[in-house]
Amino acid sequence: MNQFAKLIAAALATAALTGMATMAIAQRGAVRQAIDAGVVGETAEGYLGFAQTPSPALRAEVDAINLGRRSAYSDLATQRGVTRQQVGTETGCSRLASVDAGQAYQLRDGQWRTRGSAPIPTPDYC
Repeated sequence: MNQFAKLIAAALATAALTGMATMAIAQRGAVRQAIDAGVVGETAEGYLGFAQTPSPALRAEVDAINLGRRSAYSDLATQRGVTRQQVGTETGCSRLASVDAGQAYQLRDGQWRTRGSAPIPTPDYC
């Protein structure tokens, strides 16, 4: 491959990666908007869930995020010698503490709530 062809291939690869990164940021932006609107919220298990019915596109994005979280929890669980569920619950507890006013969250009882101005009371399992 001559130098010019290598340069073109590198430019195309860079453009493709930049495009994918931009799409990922935009998709994460859609999830962030849904969180702020109370459609999506954090759960006690450390995953995102749906407080309201999502669009198919939003469901796919949240599913992808949750798949990534599940993989990360599995890796951490293996390193620590605990279960993936234990890691998820630990993470869920810390994420519940960072839920902002007006955002939805779900405790182990399965009921969706919206955080008011007061902090979320720390569940006993945290």
